[in-house]
Amino acid sequence: MKTKWHKKWLHPKDVTLTGGPGKGWVSLQKSAELFFTHRKLVLILFLVLCVALSGIHYVRSLLTSSTVVSMEYEEAARGLTPSQTRFNIYEIQSAEVMERLIDYAGLQGVISPEELGQCIRVRATHSSNVSGNENFISTSYVIEFTNSDKIQKRSAETMLSLLCKAYREFFVEHYGVNHSILNFDINDLRFNDEYLLAADLLELKSEQLRKYVQLCRRSNKNYRDPDTGITFSELEQRIDNFSKYDLARLRSYIIENGIANDKTSLNAMLNYKIRMDNLTYNKLMAAYDEDNKGIRMYDTAMSAVVMIPTEDVTMRYYMSRTKTGMDNLALHADAQLLGATERTKEIEYKSYLIRKMQENDPRQEHREKADTMILQMGQTLENLAGDIRAVDSSFASYKARNYLNFQDGHQRFLQRTAPLESLGITLLMLAAAFVAVFLRNLIKRDKMV
Repeated sequence: MKTKWHKKWLHPKDVTLTGGPGKGWVSLQKSAELFFTHRKLVLILFLVLCVALSGIHYVRSLLTSSTVVSMEYEEAARGLTPSQTRFNIYEIQSAEVMERLIDYAGLQGVISPEELGQCIRVRATHSSNVSGNENFISTSYVIEFTNSDKIQKRSAETMLSLLCKAYREFFVEHYGVNHSILNFDINDLRFNDEYLLAADLLELKSEQLRKYVQLCRRSNKNYRDPDTGITFSELEQRIDNFSKYDLARLRSYIIENGIANDKTSLNAMLNYKIRMDNLTYNKLMAAYDEDNKGIRMYDTAMSAVVMIPTEDVTMRYYMSRTKTGMDNLALHADAQLLGATERTKEIEYKSYLIRKMQENDPRQEHREKADTMILQMGQTLENLAGDIRAVDSSFASYKARNYLNFQDGHQRFLQRTAPLESLGITLLMLAAAFVAVFLRNLIKRDKMV
């Protein structure tokens, strides 16, 4: 038997016991008639709600702005920086980055670095590891900036742009290429030291600069400084010219004129080095002789070519020659002989220096000219190091554009107003109003029964 509550929710085509339409259908009709009768008011209300919601979205978009930063270098997948140190995205909220941001935004005395850091939110773009690997390392992060009440003259979008600039500079300075080797102080050339030692120091520094420039050139051999037009190849050529001509001329001038501050101490030092070189030479030659004895004593049957089965890249077998013990002895003997030959050259060179120092008695003008040459060459190296530093800093900034990739966070007017979202919310609100009217009419009809 059907009850009163069962009849209330009959299909619109169902009828009551008296043959009339159901109460639900009647309430639905009356609700629709009410909305249709006041359709102009409903349309106006719809438009007002859409505009109001769009305005709310626009105002909120001015207070908050976000971007995605991606680490696009090889070490990022291992959670490292380009300098092989541990990467920490939360350094974007560090005091140093915040102080730079305050300077760029002109907010000195308005907000503290700690308060500004609280306006920044950082999260990984992948909240969970889809591969199931617990050691998943994210290489992209969402950076969100929300304006504080203390920040009035800068929009969130402007602050986010300045934040990206400050963090990029911080990242390059701390995790780019180490520039400490380029620091050169001309005062390192102390004139109370021996002239030959000053020449050795100049040679050592020029070799350090050469290796540094060669490393940069391998990274990008075609890079040219946008301000000066200097390339790494040009810098390397300048270093080569310094070593081949300037440094060689200085060393030759010192040796040929026997210039020294204390010849007795210099000769004693050179004689000591000759004795050490002689000891090393004797040890190397003894090892060389022992290797040769071992080769002569080696069993002739074992010195034959030994072939072993080997697999090539096409998965096919072939017979490959392998080294024998005699081969290793021969290689070791060659290395000992080469080392002994180098010691012989060093002994001959130091003996030549001692002879020149004893034969020549330099005049004061010789010393003054040598001092001037050392001073000028030191200045040349200092200027060269400065040029390398300038080009390398420019190159580091150029590479940083590839290290960190910030997606454009600029939002257009339609994006800020979010029209589709506003339209959807308005339709839901009108649907809720229609349901409320329908339920009201249904309750009234229940009371009338």
